[in-house]
Amino acid sequence: MGFTSYLLGKVRITNPARIRLIMKYKNNNPFGVQAKMMFHQDRIHEYLTRGDTTPVEMEVNLTNRCNMNCKWCISSNFRNRESLSAKAFKSFCHSFKVMSGKALVFSGGGEPTCHSNFGEFTDIAIREELELGLMTNGTYNFNYNKVIGNYFKWVRFSIDTLDETQYKKWKGVNTLSKALDNLFALKDYPTKVGVNCNIGPEHTIEGVKRFQDLLYFADYIQFRPVLPRYYMKEKIQINKPVWDYLAKCESPVISLSNDKREDLEEQNHFPFRSCEGHFFVPVLNANGDVCVCMYHPNDKRFVFGNIYKNSFGEIWKSEQRKRVIEFVRGLDYKRFCQRCCKLTEINKFIDFIKHPEEGVDINFL
Repeated sequence: MGFTSYLLGKVRITNPARIRLIMKYKNNNPFGVQAKMMFHQDRIHEYLTRGDTTPVEMEVNLTNRCNMNCKWCISSNFRNRESLSAKAFKSFCHSFKVMSGKALVFSGGGEPTCHSNFGEFTDIAIREELELGLMTNGTYNFNYNKVIGNYFKWVRFSIDTLDETQYKKWKGVNTLSKALDNLFALKDYPTKVGVNCNIGPEHTIEGVKRFQDLLYFADYIQFRPVLPRYYMKEKIQINKPVWDYLAKCESPVISLSNDKREDLEEQNHFPFRSCEGHFFVPVLNANGDVCVCMYHPNDKRFVFGNIYKNSFGEIWKSEQRKRVIEFVRGLDYKRFCQRCCKLTEINKFIDFIKHPEEGVDINFL
């Protein structure tokens, strides 16, 4: 029995369009994390009935090295310059695939393309038939465009501003033209290209208007609020005039992270009872640690195991992972965790389906 059957009164619904409509009950994120979960019914059903499952996606931090110093970098608490080895990564990819893993996202930590063997790592993943996504600042070697364009399902450029003076001020380097050259070069490749702009208090309406010029080269532009970093005790700063303007522009190609903005505005920072998203999307860090998330580097309390010591399969079945799961479930998230983290939307979804008794007449559709 699939998960959709379990959730909807044992009536099996297989039409993807219908599933997307059903998921509108809580799917205000254009990236559709909660809607996408419906296409992994086997994992959700296994999680609900057995209390465990294997991940669909792995977020991979290839390296902690970066060629920028961004003003609001969410990973500024990474203090070492470690990088994964190709040998360990190859073994991990094989084990991950054997366990029915489907996709890897190269993110960081650091800038993924700063890894000296970026091309080799891509080749290793492709040979295991794993789908690839890339988050990048875009200032990589121009020759990488062929690899990225042909072998990545999607790539997202973090650009934030099209004003060169602001760009240098916010990112510490004057490489906007290089990032744009790489963005433009991908236009005729099959990869889906996105542009990300983090909206902070210094952004202006005129500044964000300029991003529409990139839609000739990009499939979409994503606007997200700058997140206050928990480890720096930063305050929430929502740029209301800019968000009010963007709300009028939202479309299939202008994507707003309203889930994050609304959670911040409502002071509803952790709208779930337990962090469970790591069952579906854990993290592989540059030092080989398999972790709950990428927000607590070098904190062993969040580490399931290390691929230099054990295979991914062994780590996933380990007693250490069981202990970490219980530790994370008992955390005071408001004190120790990142607001609006990557796992938040999955956590909301899991919280929703684990508490059907809180629904309003759930069997009367």
